[in-house]
Amino acid sequence: MYYGWRGKIGHVCPAIYDTGAYEFEQVLPQGVITVTVTLNVQQLVVSEFERAAGLLVDGAKKLAEEDAGAIIAGGDPIIALKGVGSDQRIIAEIRELTGRPASTTVTAAMDGLRALGATRIAIASPYTEERNLILKKFLEGNGFEVAAIKGLAIVKNVELTRVPFDVSYRLALEAFRSATGIQGIYLPCARWAVVRNLKAIEQDTGAVAVSSIQSMAWFGLKSLGIREKITGYGKLLESLA
Repeated sequence: MYYGWRGKIGHVCPAIYDTGAYEFEQVLPQGVITVTVTLNVQQLVVSEFERAAGLLVDGAKKLAEEDAGAIIAGGDPIIALKGVGSDQRIIAEIRELTGRPASTTVTAAMDGLRALGATRIAIASPYTEERNLILKKFLEGNGFEVAAIKGLAIVKNVELTRVPFDVSYRLALEAFRSATGIQGIYLPCARWAVVRNLKAIEQDTGAVAVSSIQSMAWFGLKSLGIREKITGYGKLLESLA
């Protein structure tokens, strides 16, 4: 037996891989691990996203060579900046190159929201207003109604790791209360602390809560054929069983 004996989920990580590692460790079942390459984005600005976008597919190829059974390209700002349909082009290229099931962070999240019946949503994000509006346009171009957005206006990537644990919960509730009829709350970004709050968000709002790490784990486990029910991190992972 060895680490990853049930399967490996590959993640082309746009930033330094730190908080995401701890978040994945909380939600993934025994025998499943992540393998990553990082694109070293340190500023949440267009020039960094453009540089990283050109490296996504090559990173995916490296992960396939390291036995990743499913591959996910991140992150939302990189994908959304390229416009509606860009995620599907990236997914198709990765699949053709590697022969592996593939997705992007935002695609996995959208698929998760749809699977839970949530099309009228709120966004609670650590990003700036500019980044959030681009993400809103991308989601709306994919059939979602974004009724509310709340953000933290973070630009420097390392600051995401300094956000206290309770902030994502409070921001999600603030976004939820900003509009009526919210069915789902999307919390993008894999580098701020979210997964431990998903269950409480759902309990206290009645809406489903979907985050980047949680939805990537959901896609990866499904792709690996692992249908183990995972509790404590929102309805999406509970739906695996």
